[in-house]
Order: sequence, then structure tokens, then C-alpha cells
Amino acid sequence: MNAFNTAAKAAKAQGKTLTIPAGEFTLSGIFVIDGIKVVGAGKSATVLASTNPENGSIDLKGDKAELRNLKHEYKTTVPRGNGSHEKNSITVRSATNFVIDNVHVSKSSTAGIMITYGAANGTVTNNLVENTGADGIHMTNSVNSMTVENNVVRGVGDDCIAVVSYKDGADLPVRNITIRGNDVGYNSKARGISVVGGTDVLIENNKVQETQMAGVYISVEGSYNTQNVDRVKVNNNTINHTGIQEPQNHPNVLVYASQGVIDNVEFNNNMITNGAHRGIGVWGDATIKNITFRQNTLINTNGAATTFSNGIIKLIDNIGF
Repeated sequence: MNAFNTAAKAAKAQGKTLTIPAGEFTLSGIFVIDGIKVVGAGKSATVLASTNPENGSIDLKGDKAELRNLKHEYKTTVPRGNGSHEKNSITVRSATNFVIDNVHVSKSSTAGIMITYGAANGTVTNNLVENTGADGIHMTNSVNSMTVENNVVRGVGDDCIAVVSYKDGADLPVRNITIRGNDVGYNSKARGISVVGGTDVLIENNKVQETQMAGVYISVEGSYNTQNVDRVKVNNNTINHTGIQEPQNHPNVLVYASQGVIDNVEFNNNMITNGAHRGIGVWGDATIKNITFRQNTLINTNGAATTFSNGIIKLIDNIGF
């Protein structure tokens, strides 16, 4: 472990890229990537294997950190417990202008890729994230200006891709997020793509299937004391056979507020098919304002096609509603 961190420090001092050849290499603790590029020989060729399930994250810090072309796996995992970041596969801690590309995340006790502590201007692209104890890709704690694109997320222990803004101290909402072209679900244990507090989020051209809870979930949750939702667009996605778990019986698409305000949410040109229990829901007793459904196709055979119990709902040229 010391060898990797020593090499990373030397690469930073010399302004060089740290290149890791093909092969399997053992990590016994946290591997810190601070403002440098770390590049493997390919996500099936270079394997970094963490042996301590409690303390095995690869941490990105500083400006212009990059992690590319390798696999990170845990030899063993432990229960999610307190959700410690040290148990993530990759943790982005306040980094700016970072890249995570073509990485295979295989197993972790908590999240696959956790982006937190005000990280900004990052791209998470072309990765495979699977078999995690918590979310696949999670953005929280004032994170700003992210592109999450062309990733496959499957078999994870919570949401596949999540934007979550808690009402913690002076945290700003997670904002300016693009989630595009991802393929997620595959027996994941919670939602496919979720915005639980956040502003200016674009969710487009994704495929979501086989999740236990809603395929797309837009929410302000009292139980987790999350911030409001404003200006979310959900465009051109395919959402198929989600909401499998009973007795929750989530619809394929769910907008839900138990506190705060949800406003300016649009669903445009989505294909929403084969919900396990329902089609589309807008639920909750808190304030739900403008929710627009425009030119969506809903093919629903189980339960109600739509359950709109709250909100100012605008329906424009949809099919199957």
C-alpha cells in the first residue's frame, strides 16, 4: 500500500502520470490520488484488489485527478453499517475537474463511486459498477457540475445512480448534474435513477430495468431530511419493469414529497413499460407544484396506469395515460 501512495506522491512532484501495468496488485488501505493521473492497462487487465473491507477506498482529491482503465475490487466485504466512505470503492473528496473513466468497480461494502464534499466539474464515464453494498454512483454534499455518462450499473445494494441533498448545515443542493446514456438496474435493490433533493438535473437517454423500487424517483424525503427539488428534466429514457418489491409496489416512475417542495419537473418523450405494479405516481402530502408529462408512452399492464394524488399535473400528448 505504501508503495502506491509513495509512487503517487512522486508522480505529483514530477508532474507525471502514474501508469500501472497489467496484473493484479494488492491494496491494504486507502490509495490517495491527489491531482494526478492514474492509468491502468485496461479494466480487465489491471486489477487493484483491496484486502481490508473496512479501509479500501481509492480517494480522489485536488485538481485534475484522473482514474482510468483499471478494475478495483474488494476481496471481501462487510455490512454497510454506518456507510463509512473508507468502505467505498472510489471516493471523490472535494476534487475539481476530475475524471473517472473506463473503471470496473467490483464489490464494495458501501458505495461504488461516491462523489462528495463539494466536488465540482467532474466526469464519470464508461464505467462498470456492480455488486456494491450501497448506491452504485452517489452525488451529495454540495456537489456541482457533474456528467455521469455511458456507465453500466448493475446488482447494486441501493440506488443505481443517485443525487441526494441533505439539509445539513450550510450545504448547497447538489446541482447542475447530467445523467446521460447509462444502462442501470439488473436486480439492483432500490431505485434506478433518483433525485432526492437537488436542482438543475438532466436525466436523458438512459435505460432503467429490473429495480426493486421505482425506476426513476424524484423526491423530497422527510425521513432523511432532504432539500427541495427544482428544475429536473427526464427526457428520452426507457424505463422497463421496475418497482418489483412488495409491499411498496412502486410505479415505474414516482414523484414523492413528504416534506418541502418539488417544482418544475418535466418528463418528455420517455418510454415507460411493464411496471411490476403500477405505471406512474405523483404522491405525498407535502408541496408538489408543476409536474409536466409531455409526449411520453406508457404501456402498463399491472395496476393503475397513473396515480396522481398531488401536484399541478400537466399532461401534453402522452400515450397510454
